[in-house]
Amino acid sequence: MSIHTRRFLGLCLIKLNQVIFKTCKHSVSLSFLSILAAGMFFRIYNLLFFHPMTADECVYTQAVFAITKGYMPYRDIFVAHPLVYFYIEYPFMCLFPSLLSARLVSVLLSLGVMLLTFYIAKSLYSREVALLAMALFAFSPYTIYYNKLAIVENAVLFFVTLSLYFFFKYYKFGRGRDLFFCGFLSGIAFISKYSALVVIIVIVFFVALKDFKRLGNFIGATSLMPSLFLLLLVLSNVHNYWFAQTVVFQIIRFGFPLHMKLFELGFFLALSSPLFVAATPIITFKKSKEDFMMILLYIIPFMLILLGKVIINHYFLMLLPILCIIGARSLHQYICYKKGKKMYITTAAIVSIFVVHFFITSSLFVGSPSSELAVRAKMEVADYIRNITADNDKIWTTEADIAFFATRLIISPNSTIWKYQGFYEDVWGFFGTSYIGGFAGYSNGLITLNEIRQALDVERPKVIVIMRNKIADNLIWNGINTPNYHEDGLAEYILTNYRLSFTHHNIDVYVIK
Repeated sequence: MSIHTRRFLGLCLIKLNQVIFKTCKHSVSLSFLSILAAGMFFRIYNLLFFHPMTADECVYTQAVFAITKGYMPYRDIFVAHPLVYFYIEYPFMCLFPSLLSARLVSVLLSLGVMLLTFYIAKSLYSREVALLAMALFAFSPYTIYYNKLAIVENAVLFFVTLSLYFFFKYYKFGRGRDLFFCGFLSGIAFISKYSALVVIIVIVFFVALKDFKRLGNFIGATSLMPSLFLLLLVLSNVHNYWFAQTVVFQIIRFGFPLHMKLFELGFFLALSSPLFVAATPIITFKKSKEDFMMILLYIIPFMLILLGKVIINHYFLMLLPILCIIGARSLHQYICYKKGKKMYITTAAIVSIFVVHFFITSSLFVGSPSSELAVRAKMEVADYIRNITADNDKIWTTEADIAFFATRLIISPNSTIWKYQGFYEDVWGFFGTSYIGGFAGYSNGLITLNEIRQALDVERPKVIVIMRNKIADNLIWNGINTPNYHEDGLAEYILTNYRLSFTHHNIDVYVIK
């Protein structure tokens, strides 16, 4: 073979290698964009009507809406958590106060989490594992469902994942600025919701293990935003309200019955079971230092949540990126371990499990005709209320979503400490009436019918809304009669001062006489 021929063949091989490399790179980019686009599609699809507003959504959106109207958080309106999520929602609610705006914030935060999941997995393992981890998060029915709701957990999820991104950058390169950002963002995660502490504890352990001398720097960075937040509360003279609403009143859930804990845990496991199946093979393989770190980052917070007095299934949402990365790493190892025909059979079986589970649970995040009917019914009632009231008119209802759809504020009970707006089901219907009038440490209890009556007497709302199929509304209408507590209902008061003006789908609208 002549020297010219060898040169020609060499150039051809180089060119072929470049083409193959570019094609592979393009293929990976196409996969990346496809997963991202599909994940966003499922989160945006039927965003308005896939599910009626939950109790948390009702209270949170009414709180943000009230803040846009100049109300002081905690003092004038009930806010169950620190304010990070509420101020993320603020500009959206200020410009376009609608259910779409409220829920879109969560969708955008989930987009950030998908990207962060990819880059964390890529920095620890490989591009293939990163794509698989992002896909597991993007298509998990559990994450899709909660990423479509306007709830605080989506802010916690985002900031916990962002802090982990900087932690692993620090772990890899040892740069002080990455450790600072990890700590700073951990502090923001904590003042999004206190439950972020279960992850921060594990990060503290890893930071101390890597370089104990830098632990003080991390703790200092973590303390910055919580300290500033506490200072602002004190300067605004609302710290007592904040402590009562975000700490003391959460104790009402300490009586959470065991069967409810098991139900909530079962709901989470049912929606996330394929991820645990995917993560199982990692137990049998030789594990790297990164594998051990990821496993501890999941297991320790998971167990701390289980040991808590309260378990609600959305508590586990902030841990899902970690579980998805573990599952992706485990699946990748398992598939690479299998050879030939066995590998294809195994891969097909795994994909089948995920697809079948996805379609079985899809009604939860896609929606149903009954869900859409429930949302539309409340929107129609809200339209009627908006047409018969002025912008500055307040109304009274236990359904904060109706008030929100009508862009009207709700009158709070005449209580100095419990400015609860909306969803009384969460206090009465869900937990019963045992706490009314007798909450430890507060002689006025949580919410009494007398406090509601006093507020109605003072504020004289133009409209009162009663939902006849709701436990809380029936208690308010008929009264509370338990062995430990008795109080007359408001039916006589409402019928004396208001007239029934509109009825739609078990929703009665009373207008002042």
